[in-house]
Amino acid sequence: IRSFRPFPFDQVRDILENAKSIAVLDRSSPGGAMGAFFNEVSAALYSTQNRPLVTNYIYGLGESD
Repeated sequence: IRSFRPFPFDQVRDILENAKSIAVLDRSSPGGAMGAFFNEVSAALYSTQNRPLVTNYIYGLGESD
């Protein structure tokens, strides 16, 4: 993803709709909620017939990447 806004919902859906599972890497932790990128990817895949399992991972907190 080169640009977060506007989020490319159609392109993400077309690429990932046949996946069995997806790992989404977010660089920020919004305090108990899922990351922003995870939310957008999940929303893009919500209407697919065979929705893949989407898992959120947080990395690089405290500049430790």
